[in-house]
Amino acid sequence: MTIFIELEENTKGRDFIIGDVHGAYNLLDQAMAHVDFNPEVDRLISVGDLIDRGSESHRCLEFLNKPWFHAIRGNHEDLFMDMCSSDGELDNLKAKFNIQNGMGWVIDLTSQERSELHKAFSKLPIAMEITTSRGSVGLVHADVPKDMNWQDFIQNLNNQDDETTHIALWGRDRIGSELEDGVNGIDRLFFGHTPQANGSKRLGNCYYIDTGAVFSVINNNESCFMTMSDIEAMTVALSTPNLITSKNRGIITAKPANPKQPFGKYNKFQ
Repeated sequence: MTIFIELEENTKGRDFIIGDVHGAYNLLDQAMAHVDFNPEVDRLISVGDLIDRGSESHRCLEFLNKPWFHAIRGNHEDLFMDMCSSDGELDNLKAKFNIQNGMGWVIDLTSQERSELHKAFSKLPIAMEITTSRGSVGLVHADVPKDMNWQDFIQNLNNQDDETTHIALWGRDRIGSELEDGVNGIDRLFFGHTPQANGSKRLGNCYYIDTGAVFSVINNNESCFMTMSDIEAMTVALSTPNLITSKNRGIITAKPANPKQPFGKYNKFQ
């Protein structure tokens, strides 16, 4: 099972980070079209939770099989792997419990389809680090333990420390207490998992970009939308909700001025 991967700098095109999709792939299609996504040179990177709740969860394999698409594991992929064996057999008791998390669609799949998904999800890392021209960028689905730097966090994951792994996939302490300290050892860090109202939220060098996209579809909630950000966007674009307009709602593409400046130490204008 993959734990941690590093992506080299994309010197040919752009990198975009997307919040939790949860089966709302029609919104992702629209966001990609809006930024003229070019699969020949651009990359799309997910903070996890590609599945459940939305009606198009089955499309996750369509994206995971693309060479330009990268993702880390979310708690919903983790739930799937716990509920299904590698050969696609379903644990019916866990399936009944997980229906409340929007996983009813899994029951209707064939064992072969579930096996293919299990294989794909097992390849997803729990954390990722990406080199950019402005500095290092990390991705974790839920949380990094308080008072733990990036290097120790990755070492604990690689050592398969159960508590650190659980926090990475399920934790909410940092966002719950609105901890502004940030995570040392990484320049910028993206999370999903905890839906944010009215745009992504910044705490130190941490950005929470799950803005509840699927709820705009299944509940017609106008305060929810898909967030898709250029990985090198200026911090002010990522953390100021009033920059999001009805025309580009949740699609943040602002770029730093040339020459590109390094990510500032939590400086909101860098």
